[in-house]
Order: sequence, then structure tokens, then C-alpha cells
Amino acid sequence: MDSNIAESWNGAIKEAREYPLIMMLEYIRTTVMGWLALRRAKANDEKGTLTPNVRKLVEENYDLSTVLAVRDISELEFQVQDPRGECFTVNLAVGSCSCREYDEIGIPCPHALAASSKVGFPSDAMVAPAYRVPTWRQGFAGKIYPVPSVGGSQVGSSTTAELLPPAVRRPSGRPRKVRIKSRGEFKVTKSTLNIIFIF
Repeated sequence: MDSNIAESWNGAIKEAREYPLIMMLEYIRTTVMGWLALRRAKANDEKGTLTPNVRKLVEENYDLSTVLAVRDISELEFQVQDPRGECFTVNLAVGSCSCREYDEIGIPCPHALAASSKVGFPSDAMVAPAYRVPTWRQGFAGKIYPVPSVGGSQVGSSTTAELLPPAVRRPSGRPRKVRIKSRGEFKVTKSTLNIIFIF
């Protein structure tokens, strides 16, 4: 299932879903505005070159790289062997490793870090630009401003009356509070739980 982000967002606005439409939108706007402000402040306070989570991953990979044996193939190509005897080819010129981890995510794997340590290549320079602090700061450069008051001249020169919500008829019955199940999900009942616990 690939709906984790949507489920997290639904959980964040669960309280607001009970509000009238305008209040719900204002709640969502202020929530996102606050999140962006906090993350912008965190990004601006960062002194390193890499984002904190990526720096932690690089440090963990560096610790794993200390037990690897590195042999030269050419000036920027190396054979890296792990303790089990498996060999990997690292090319620092193009930023790739035959394990494909470095190629796929842009964060140097232990094999690439072992090779870079041998030639004194800085590990921060090996990380893809998407994980660097300047890119992180650009992601929060935009701002969300409060919505101006509605009605009168602020809505437009042709509007002089008070802006009202559209006339809609609320459907009969109680509003749904439980989300609709995705394809492949099923409702767990007591009989299903009993069968699961028996096995």
C-alpha cells in the first residue's frame, strides 16, 4: 500500500474535518504554515553541508566501511571486498558502485566511502545535491500568508455585498467518519481474529 502520506495527513486534519468548510481550510492553512516555518528555521540553523538525516546515514555507512579491503583498478576506480569475500566495483569519477545503492539514492554506500577514504576524497562531496543544506533551504523558501478578509473591495471591484457560502443541501443520514477501505484491505471481524489467533 502506498497511501502512508495520505493516511498521515488524514490523521493530522482529523479534528478539522468536523469544522465548517471555511474553518477547516483555515485550520489546514495555519497548520501547514506552522510546519513550514518550523522546518525553515531548522534548515536555516543548520551549520553543516548535509541535512541531519543524510549526515547520520553517511556516518553509519562510514563505520561499516572500516572493515572493507580496497584495491586500485585505476586512478578513480577501485575493487572493494567485504569480510565475506564479495567484491564490488566503485567508480568515484561517475559516482557509482556495483551494489547499485549509491547509484539509486545518491548517498554513498560503505563501498564508495571505503574507496574515497583511500584517496582522501571528501565524503560530503559524494552526496547528491538534493541532500545538501542549500537545497533543503530552497524547499522551504516559499511562504504561506494569511488569507485577506473577504467581502467588500478586497474580493474585487464588482463585489460589494458580503461573500456567503453556496446554498447546498446537506445529505440525509449521519456523516461518514470512517475512511473507505482501499482495494486489498478487508474489515477485521471477531471471527477473523479468532481464526488468526488459532493458527
